[in-house]
Amino acid sequence: MTDKEFLYSRIGMALISVQRVEYATRELVNHLLEFDKNVYGITSDAFLSYSSKGKILRKQTLGQVFKLLKLNPRWVIEDELNFYLQKRNQLVHEFFEKYMTTYSQEQVKTAADFCYNLGKASDQLESFFRGFIFFLSMRHVKDRFHLDDEIKKWENDFEFFIASLKKKSLFD
Repeated sequence: MTDKEFLYSRIGMALISVQRVEYATRELVNHLLEFDKNVYGITSDAFLSYSSKGKILRKQTLGQVFKLLKLNPRWVIEDELNFYLQKRNQLVHEFFEKYMTTYSQEQVKTAADFCYNLGKASDQLESFFRGFIFFLSMRHVKDRFHLDDEIKKWENDFEFFIASLKKKSLFD
């Protein structure tokens, strides 16, 4: 595999990891919009008011979805969301200009490292949001053993979610 092919594979992996975060984030916000006011009561009135104005959440950018989540800082870590969003935007909007103008070995290594680190951050953020969904799902069952099998798989994500909230940090 050439350096260029290796880098393209890393870019693809980073893009897929970002899409996983976008999917998990939208699912979480959609769930909160549908059930929070009457079931959970964990979001702020500002969250419910602002998000109801958005109408079609599927078409909102990741930044807009993160903004919705940041309206209730008790359940998210705003600095981490901002950091991640900045890195995601670099990949989408600035990557070629910053990392791929010469394909020198140094530039390829720096670009591949960026993609690897973004993928790692994506894994952690996705785990945080899965843990949040696990937390919300617990409200509907007697105990952990009564969760759907798919949600049960996210028990470690729930532990990560709780630990992250306690330490106010998602990323290593």
